[in-house]
Amino acid sequence: MRLRTVSLSRNACAILVRLVRCDSGNIVTMFAVLLPCLLGIAGLAIETGYWFTERHRLQMIADVAAYSALVDYSVNRNAAGAVSIGVDQAIASGYSGPPETASVQIPSPQGNLGPNSSMASLRQQVPLFMSRLFLNSASVEIGVVSYARFDPVANPPCMLSLKNESRSLLIAASVRMNMKCLVATNAKMSDAIWIEGTSSLTANCIRTPGSASTNGGASLSLTACDRTSYSRDLSEDPFAGAPFWGSAAVPDQPFYADQHVSQGRYGKGMPGGSQLQPGKYGEQVEIDGEVHLAPGIYYFSDGFRAAPNSKITGEGVTLMFNQSKVLDVAQGIAWSISAPESGPTRGIAMMGDPAITTSGDVRLIGVLGNVKGAIYFPHQRVLTESGRNRASAVCTQIVASTIDVRGDGTIINDCSGAGGAGGRPRIRLVRGPGS
Repeated sequence: MRLRTVSLSRNACAILVRLVRCDSGNIVTMFAVLLPCLLGIAGLAIETGYWFTERHRLQMIADVAAYSALVDYSVNRNAAGAVSIGVDQAIASGYSGPPETASVQIPSPQGNLGPNSSMASLRQQVPLFMSRLFLNSASVEIGVVSYARFDPVANPPCMLSLKNESRSLLIAASVRMNMKCLVATNAKMSDAIWIEGTSSLTANCIRTPGSASTNGGASLSLTACDRTSYSRDLSEDPFAGAPFWGSAAVPDQPFYADQHVSQGRYGKGMPGGSQLQPGKYGEQVEIDGEVHLAPGIYYFSDGFRAAPNSKITGEGVTLMFNQSKVLDVAQGIAWSISAPESGPTRGIAMMGDPAITTSGDVRLIGVLGNVKGAIYFPHQRVLTESGRNRASAVCTQIVASTIDVRGDGTIINDCSGAGGAGGRPRIRLVRGPGS
């Protein structure tokens, strides 16, 4: 809105001065004539401030709508559902206009924001008070637009040790690792990545503020960068803030999934059977044989282990653990599971409780290249080895405090077709369609 400034000419000012100085009673007359104008100007000034306040409030509501819609879209990839959430959030934030004046669109129809963007457009009538005498209207329309966007996580590491510690990523014995991805650590030591024995690591590249070192007959080979000129940057935790069981995004279930099982053993001929359903398992679960997991989210609150030569399969599953209990998957396990592609745990196949910050070990043998998705234990060390490999390797991402890989077999982890192993995009509001 624009405010127009009215100026008086010098002659008009002189006339007013003479009238004010006149003793014939013209002062009262001029005051009576000018009073409505003065009141109107004062009222317009006050209402203009009110309009700007209302516009600011409406802009904040539009920001909430655009942002919340895109948050939901980044998780579920359902544009219609995300648009509905954006409108609902606008109403919950105080928008009171007619439904047809609230519009949320994904992607944004304007500018160069790309497919991962949203636009919220709100219009609302603001009532006029004194100024309606001069504007010949009972209200004025205020309109605002807000944009949000996110960029997909670029080149995330398929192995990331978060702790600044000597040998935070340790590869030992004679294991041979072929990692078609980026391997990273946030340690600043000269042995941040340590390869010893006769083991070997082949990767696209490494990223660490420290250095990679080898010992004995161990070797390091980088296929997409030079060993002396790799990135010395830190890596962000791509799953920081990921929801855990019991949070608003992953609410606790009012029942135990195994409430009728006398023992926590699962497999052919076992008390629990060979099928697991999503839910909370309130006693230690032991896999003995072949077990299939139905799609959904699982919480093993009292321990999880698997006997040698067992097989665990499932599509669209997230396994959550209380990692302070037993978490031990022995050698010889055949893994064939994948993380959900939508929902609050999209991209996460296994996850420890982030509220448990005490250090400890998590033993998950054979997961690399066999579990499609992320394995996330930000405060514990993950111990793994080679296992019974799939016929065709998939992309596994391990993010942990530290990582220890040993054994004498071959590990193939293929993230070449995925452009990395996932992560959560950073969503931000932008100023306009060209931002």
